[in-house]
Amino acid sequence: MAQFAYTARDGTGQSAGGVISASTLEEAAKQLRAAGKFVISIEPTSAIKATHATKGIKIPRAEVINLSNQLSVMLETGVTLADALECCADNHPNENVKRLVTELSESVKSGVDFSAALAKHPRSFPRLYVALIKASEKSGMMSKLLGRATQYMKDEQETLRKVKGALTYPSIMLGFAVLTTVFLLVFVMPRFTVIYANKGAALPVPTKILMTMSHFLVHQWYIVIPVVAGAVFGGWTYFKTSQGRHVKDWLQLNVPGIGGMFRKMHLSRGLRTIGTMSASGVGLVECVETAQTLTSNTYFQQLWKQTLDQIQNGKPFSETLQKSELVPSAVSRMLSSGEKSGKLAMVMEQVSSFAEHEMKEKIAELTRYIEPAMILLMGLLIGGITMALLLPVFSISKVVAS
Repeated sequence: MAQFAYTARDGTGQSAGGVISASTLEEAAKQLRAAGKFVISIEPTSAIKATHATKGIKIPRAEVINLSNQLSVMLETGVTLADALECCADNHPNENVKRLVTELSESVKSGVDFSAALAKHPRSFPRLYVALIKASEKSGMMSKLLGRATQYMKDEQETLRKVKGALTYPSIMLGFAVLTTVFLLVFVMPRFTVIYANKGAALPVPTKILMTMSHFLVHQWYIVIPVVAGAVFGGWTYFKTSQGRHVKDWLQLNVPGIGGMFRKMHLSRGLRTIGTMSASGVGLVECVETAQTLTSNTYFQQLWKQTLDQIQNGKPFSETLQKSELVPSAVSRMLSSGEKSGKLAMVMEQVSSFAEHEMKEKIAELTRYIEPAMILLMGLLIGGITMALLLPVFSISKVVAS
């Protein structure tokens, strides 16, 4: 006999938990239902430890989107949730996804709410996704809200892909520039140093600076490597602290060129989260709490926390946003109008779509300017080093001529 931990409600609606002995999960659920209890969640006690240790099974976001699409279509055609999950598990080639869906199917068959089963795998299913499924269980619109959750994840993935794409090219070019500079100083400059030393010519200041840097890198490398490694590790450690996160997030929002892009990204994601959940029947307090949890920027976390406090104190949702520098005045006015007209969820989704459209245009603009800017930077850097290498040639020519 195995041990199963459960949470259930009795006939009066009171929640209670405990451990029950049974040979299978289904038998344990039947025993609880026979005792007049409504099962909320049930699983083997050994699985609880494993779940806490691993935080559930993790699958790629693309697989979550694909799974949601399949479930939405099957539920729309009248297939039950348990059968739909079983069908997805049987036909999926990926073993990890198959294991996750099988576990979800077994939980649903045993009487566990689908949202509760999803919540055991937070690395695969974000909090907003779980909240929408929970709302659909109350409203009976699971196929519709599955589609809404899927669209949200698609939009989020597309937004992140564009932001990462805009930052990848300059990062690669900058790394290439650093490596090229180090190569010239370590392998090329020492050869010229020998030539110039033998000629005894007066060297220009730029050449002397490069020779000093080259000599230090070649002969003091055992100092350079630990210093660079220590600086990288120190910076990584610092940015993990609370103060470091604030500095990093401030830079993210205020660096010229990309700051506006990140502001629009965080604002649009937050408003889309609140608007999507609110339109699905989730309470505004829970919507703002979810937006605060999902955002990765501490300044926007603070913004949503202040908004949450205002709502809980009975004040309008848009009041805090109107006072914040992170929210454009036009956006806050639109939100205030939507709140007064009772169409806040619709306005938030429209505003978030507009902000995302502006962000995509900003990314396209940055991409157009980044390429020539990086080429110019590379030209100045490599050209400057080359000129510093060749300047002494003219001095040597003058010495020989005289």
